[in-house]
Amino acid sequence: MDQPLDGDYLAYHCETIYRLIYFAYNGVVKDYDLVGGDAPWIYDDHYEFIAKVAPEDIPAWQKLDLTGRRILIRSVLAKSLKLKVSIFNMPEPVYLLTVAKSGVKLKSYNEGDQTKMPDGRTLTGREVGWVGLVAYFQDFTMPQLAVLLGTHFDRHVVDRTGLTAPYNFSMPLAFGGDNDPNAHVPTQDDLSSAEGLAALGLRLETAKLPIDKLSIDHIERPDGN
Repeated sequence: MDQPLDGDYLAYHCETIYRLIYFAYNGVVKDYDLVGGDAPWIYDDHYEFIAKVAPEDIPAWQKLDLTGRRILIRSVLAKSLKLKVSIFNMPEPVYLLTVAKSGVKLKSYNEGDQTKMPDGRTLTGREVGWVGLVAYFQDFTMPQLAVLLGTHFDRHVVDRTGLTAPYNFSMPLAFGGDNDPNAHVPTQDDLSSAEGLAALGLRLETAKLPIDKLSIDHIERPDGN
């Protein structure tokens, strides 16, 4: 992906249509909640995609945040691929992030905090960094942690802690699979994320909840240009 914040374009090089749709609708549903089984080529065929901004619109484009840019790319895909989508939900297994009976053991984040990691790097502001299989978090809320955990496990993680403050903490967390349903799944023999959460006074519970999914109602292959 190539998207300089001060540039006048957005590009995906040698990427699938699936990744373009994910970019456009990320935040609406999770990556692997895209339903497009009737168009397997969106996962298999690779394309060069460049969306160029008209000169008179460059100042407005450069002021847009990432969400605003995603929304604009939706209209580009609707035009170039005749893309039509809809959202529906269906129950599926999830993890609930909850507070353990022992209570939370989290250090509150204060403005200006810096976290020194074992390898000498320093976290400043809202950041997460890895040293081996241990993740170090700074200025992270529980809803943000739940979203991140969901990118590493095989299902969504839903925050049910009721905690809203930001915290500094660390825990074992193997690198995930980019929202892949076959991503790392915690096990008893693992460098256990469950044990890391327990040390923080948190736990994961299994449940089934309705999850939003993005359905491709219509799509056409792009033309030669």
